[in-house]
Amino acid sequence: MLLSSISKTDAQVQGPLMPPQYADGILAVVGEKIIMFSDFETEKVQLARGQALPDSQRVFCFLLDQLIMRKLMLSQAEIDSLPLDEDRVEAEIDNRIRSFQRQAGSIEELERYLGKPIREFKDEIRPKMREQLLAQQMQSKITGDIRISPKEVKEFYERIPEDSLPVVPTQVEVAQLLIELPISDVAIDFTKGQLNNIRKRLLNGESFEKLATAYSMDPGSKNNGGLLPEFGRGDMVGPFERVAFKLKPDSISQVFRTDFGYHIMKLIKRQGERITAAHILIRPENTSKDYTQASKLADSIWFELSKGDISWCDAVKRNSSETMGNRGYCGFLTDEATGLQKKTFESLPSDVKQVVDKMKPGEFSKPKITATPDGRSMYRILYLKSYVDPHRANLIQDYSMIQMQAEAEKKQGAIESWVEKYKDKTFIKVNNAGLNCESLQKWNTND
Repeated sequence: MLLSSISKTDAQVQGPLMPPQYADGILAVVGEKIIMFSDFETEKVQLARGQALPDSQRVFCFLLDQLIMRKLMLSQAEIDSLPLDEDRVEAEIDNRIRSFQRQAGSIEELERYLGKPIREFKDEIRPKMREQLLAQQMQSKITGDIRISPKEVKEFYERIPEDSLPVVPTQVEVAQLLIELPISDVAIDFTKGQLNNIRKRLLNGESFEKLATAYSMDPGSKNNGGLLPEFGRGDMVGPFERVAFKLKPDSISQVFRTDFGYHIMKLIKRQGERITAAHILIRPENTSKDYTQASKLADSIWFELSKGDISWCDAVKRNSSETMGNRGYCGFLTDEATGLQKKTFESLPSDVKQVVDKMKPGEFSKPKITATPDGRSMYRILYLKSYVDPHRANLIQDYSMIQMQAEAEKKQGAIESWVEKYKDKTFIKVNNAGLNCESLQKWNTND
């Protein structure tokens, strides 16, 4: 239904493989921009998102059409001198590195996979990232003011043949309230003592990397000697960031606290507003008394919710974990692709699915201990707001989804109108050898 995306059917259509002359060749020229076959391969990987796409003619035509459009937007963005914050470029690169690091397991494994240091890889992708963000800026300029009215949503829906309406799988709206365990003063003092002893060893010349590997409780950096991806202002929690920007290169911080535990940090490098640092995290251990205290609190919250003495949102805002509780969205688990509260049942974490499968809409699960991604234990209460069985898409149950698709179609129309206006003003040449791409014919205006 989205005009800007390629369907699964399209991706599975088998056609002739890419002509061999494209292996290292130029696919198209847009103004002063050149599209190489390597650009196509990169685009294909991003579209696939981990799933193999066939080397079909249709996939090739679709992706090349998208690349030409993006280069046209980039060319016009440069002509219009659209501003681009370099900090945004660096932040996007760092996000990409963090994502790759999670997949690889560590910075060391990622560098081994890339065959080069992270710094060198970042230098390589920086120009492409800048181009990508500039093209996005132009697209936002074209579509940023577009809004969709309820009337337009209804008209969009009514244009879809009834037998073409998609079957929406089981959907749910689920929220969670995460209750952190209190920490005793004895446990806090013990943890601070551990970190102060480690700090003394560091100041006496022991290796930060070895001690981080041995003692840190941060699973994301532990196996890389405590090294964190480069970050800037706004990327880390406040207390961590404040310490980082006060340190001098190669200095070791005092012990400090964040919501994740207690840390010591080593500043490796600061370049403008970008920082490279390593840290050692130790969390105080909870006692049986801490578990009992948290359990009593969780039970009392569940009792208030069940009686209707407190609303779900108020309970989350007052009691849920500040770092993990998603308080701003009342604890609701949102769909990563759409940002909506409604998620498919199958996309829920397996432990959440097991609980929700036995609940009815409007119910609250009894508090149970759960482990967070960073290894902490918390009591969790789940709230099932709605449960919708599989059905044909309709305006009553699926309005938000249909609204998004109607808006996407309207934006695509605006982009196509913009292309018609600017493509004749820009030199565009497509290498058509061996191709039969109907979607590329619109670009052949300069022959």
